[in-house]
Amino acid sequence: MDKIMIKKSFITCLFVFIIYLSFSNVLDTVAEEYTEAGIERSLITFAISRSLNGVISVAQGTEVALSPAGVGLTFTPGQILDPVNDLIERFSWVVMVSGSSLGIQRLFLEITSSMFVSGVLSILVLLCVLNIWDIFDKYKIKFIPVSIINKSFVLLVFIRFSVPIIALLNEGLYLSYLQPQFDEAQTQLENASSQIKQINESSRNKVDVKDESILNQVGQWMDQTKQSLDVEQQMNSLKQAASDMSYQVVNLIVVFVVQTIIFPLLFLWLMIQGAKGVIRNISV
Repeated sequence: MDKIMIKKSFITCLFVFIIYLSFSNVLDTVAEEYTEAGIERSLITFAISRSLNGVISVAQGTEVALSPAGVGLTFTPGQILDPVNDLIERFSWVVMVSGSSLGIQRLFLEITSSMFVSGVLSILVLLCVLNIWDIFDKYKIKFIPVSIINKSFVLLVFIRFSVPIIALLNEGLYLSYLQPQFDEAQTQLENASSQIKQINESSRNKVDVKDESILNQVGQWMDQTKQSLDVEQQMNSLKQAASDMSYQVVNLIVVFVVQTIIFPLLFLWLMIQGAKGVIRNISV
């Protein structure tokens, strides 16, 4: 068997493999699982962000009134969390956009994996195989120009497999580089939410001076002085929690923007450039 026959046989086997992938939906099934996992991550993160928003809103309406040594003091812990609350509200929109992007990918995945697309691709593959084995020339069949058939085939292969390949590459990079950052940020935000809840609950405890005896007044004054020191400690904890939350929210924004916007667009651009290169070679 000469080199030309080997080349034709290899290309024919490649075409058969493409048809197998198209009808078996092997890539589509895995890509759909990855896309669903991404949507689930978006929903979980959105729920955490809204929960944090609610906890911070409660903290913003909390005031702690103390009067050690007869001096009135009022603390508003929620003011420390104002910038973080604004950041979390914007972050929730980022998560919504990311989830919508994954939902659109899933929709395109369902459309491109339909039997209609696979059927049209099979017809084009058959025409390409007939052309490779010179059937049209042998029997002098005048059909659509070969260049149009080949270009249509490349375009349809791009449409059929671009979305699942992008989903697979995207998830692979997420598991390799972004998942540790995502897991850590999510855990830290959940811990911060619990910490703020505890601070909210402790901030509701107030000391009322009602007993007129000197001994009891001294005791309650000492309790209020101790409470004021506790509030100062809570304020420092709240500031640290606010700083940690801001850092982790920024990390999550990076994860979602990279995974659902930058990576898909980058892979799509690379695949488009590859398809253009193949079509240019066909035209030559």
